[in-house]
Amino acid sequence: MKRSLGWALALTALAACHHKDDNAVLLVVVTASGTPPAVTSLEVTLTSKAGSPSSNRYSREGDSPIAFPTTLSAQIPAYATGDIQIDVRATDANGATVATGHEVIQVRAGEHQTVYVRLDCGGDVCVVDGGTGNDDGGMSTPSPRCGNGRVDPGETCDKAIAPGDPGACPATCDDHIACTRDTRSGNDCTVVCAHDEIREPIAGDGCCPSGTGYSENDGGVDAGMDLDCSPTCGNGVVDNGETCDTGIARGAAGACPTTADCLPTTCADSMLVSVGTCSAACVRTPIVQSGPQPDSCCPPGATNATDVDCDKVCGNGLKEAGEACDVGIVPPAEGACPINCDDHNACSIDFFVGAGCARTCGHFMIKLPISGDGCCPPGATNATDSDCAPKCGNKVVERGETCDGNCPDECPQAPPDRFGRLGCLRWTLAGDADQCTKRCELIENTTCDLDAKDGCCPARCNSGNDADCSARCGNGVIETTQGEECDLGAVPGAPDSCPLKCDDHNSCTEDHLVSAGTCAARCVYIPITAFRAGDGCCPQAANASFYLDTDCGSRCGDGVVERPIELCDYAAGTMGMAGCPGPGSCPSDDACSNYVVTGRADTCSAACVAMPKTTCADDDKCCPGGCSAANDNDCPAICGDGVVETGESCDRAITAGAVGACSRSCDDGNACTFDQASGSIESCSRTCSHNPITGCIPDDGCCPPGCSAVNDRDCSPTCRDGHIGAGETCDPPSTCPTACPDDGDPCTAEQLSGDANACNVACRHVPITACSGGKRDSCCPTGCSAGSDSDC
Repeated sequence: MKRSLGWALALTALAACHHKDDNAVLLVVVTASGTPPAVTSLEVTLTSKAGSPSSNRYSREGDSPIAFPTTLSAQIPAYATGDIQIDVRATDANGATVATGHEVIQVRAGEHQTVYVRLDCGGDVCVVDGGTGNDDGGMSTPSPRCGNGRVDPGETCDKAIAPGDPGACPATCDDHIACTRDTRSGNDCTVVCAHDEIREPIAGDGCCPSGTGYSENDGGVDAGMDLDCSPTCGNGVVDNGETCDTGIARGAAGACPTTADCLPTTCADSMLVSVGTCSAACVRTPIVQSGPQPDSCCPPGATNATDVDCDKVCGNGLKEAGEACDVGIVPPAEGACPINCDDHNACSIDFFVGAGCARTCGHFMIKLPISGDGCCPPGATNATDSDCAPKCGNKVVERGETCDGNCPDECPQAPPDRFGRLGCLRWTLAGDADQCTKRCELIENTTCDLDAKDGCCPARCNSGNDADCSARCGNGVIETTQGEECDLGAVPGAPDSCPLKCDDHNSCTEDHLVSAGTCAARCVYIPITAFRAGDGCCPQAANASFYLDTDCGSRCGDGVVERPIELCDYAAGTMGMAGCPGPGSCPSDDACSNYVVTGRADTCSAACVAMPKTTCADDDKCCPGGCSAANDNDCPAICGDGVVETGESCDRAITAGAVGACSRSCDDGNACTFDQASGSIESCSRTCSHNPITGCIPDDGCCPPGCSAVNDRDCSPTCRDGHIGAGETCDPPSTCPTACPDDGDPCTAEQLSGDANACNVACRHVPITACSGGKRDSCCPTGCSAGSDSDC
């Protein structure tokens, strides 16, 4: 349950107060949701109904970043217990607030309690998704949910993804190539387009299959010939009805593609149709379905669980084979990485083991008696560890007890007077041995009794109402035969006068004036044997100590930990363990904390103190907060940590427009390229490829070099003709957008450009890269901070 900042003295007090048993001890464990910007100080405010708010600031030496989780402590005075509000404000080196946390708890007097306060960035995780929204959403769900904006297992696309973006469902399967037979299968989010090559000549279908050519024979067609083939094929000019010309040298504009020009790309199959004819074209079909066989493609939405070509990625929101958890899963969902390691065992120091998706919890068992850590280890007592409750029957006299295993069965006689009479003092047994409260108490008889002759003349009694009082009292003479110790008639201050008060000036005696106001008055001085703090006496007893009586001095080595003067006692060890910590008794499994022993055992001042590692350093088995695989080889590559690391092509936490940001769309704005995406944003594996379109193919929006209005009507676009030609984005004007839909990315601004009358209206999603200062726009661009952008 313990701490990541320190143990024993290393804890920082948030509210100073005196050490009293009724003070409550509060451990505040500050955790962070996600990975916040570097935090250099924490301001903690405790507010109770009984007192004014108490605020304290905590920072590390040199304002070095604070690692999370970190633990602070506070002592709460009894008068301030009850409902307590805890507010934590985390600031960066500029003093700007980067995260806040809030918690309300109820604390009782004398209680030890641990409370977890999570720092949140505006209520969301601190590592954001780069503002990319739900485009292809590679973070898939276990069961398909068509229309959720993600390509889930079992889906080939999602109809909620914007047209043209990776993972969008195709509106049509027409590839505008005459020599392919286009088919569409599936529906909604399982649509698949297929393109099969037409190999047989069919008059009037517009296709010139491979191995055929144009020829007329008396109105007929020779075998192996097709009227759909160009009669001018091979003349070195791309004529009407041709996509290329076989007479043009390879590499020149208008040349027909070869197999070498039509090789498969990462996530697209390629097929060369109508080989050897002037209708030759390269057909590229995106791979949209995951499969168990390697094909070098990880399509949008696929993961290693569904496609062997997809890498295992830490941070993609899926707990994959070999991972202990995934940082992309939000706690407390199953598979989420732990944000604290509290095992609810006061006798364990809890810490993180590993980092990223290998993060687990480690627990170091406390075996030494350390007061104030909430743990009572085996063999310890309240005398050696204030965290142990006093326990009657353990043969140790602890606070609140008068005996334990050595309780009295009878009491001694009170000191007699000079005549050998017991007088009016009597010892009597009080308390209960089973409760370890049995003791001898001295009482004085104050009841006048005329019938009983018991040797006691109670205070202010006389011979008229008590048989033991002298009948001659007051005659100025001590009548020893009447049992007088003094005479009330003697001159005050004279040797025979009766005492009015008793004081032997010894702090270790109880001074009793017995039979006051009678001629039997006398002073009795009883040695103090009970431990009573504040009476100025340390009784002469073998077990006398500062622990049982603060009037006694502390003694290092007496087997009792006398707080707050001592931190340990080398003679207080149990079960073969030393009473004070040494190098071998401090935690050693916490790779991110160096535990050192401060103080000395022979002065009872030794303590284990944790020194958290904050420096990014290779090969120390620790990945401190704020470090990454880019500057510490102990840190794993994490998708979503804002750094492009080995195995990643981008990082989703980098906002649009910044170097390393993941591309939401692979559209390069060029109609003459075939744009293809592989990988996903959520797995930081998004890549884009752009292969040139060289064929003169009508209605594909492209007018490649070597094409003209003669052979490709895209080369002479005419607005309102219903065909989207080169340079057009919509046709007719009624189909042009009038507003741009929000792409879900707060770090892009939607911008409508062009003119519907020119059929070139387009939507652009312009990255926001400038820090907005005090103006709120819901975007915190990469590189900005709370000091330069109020959204950070």
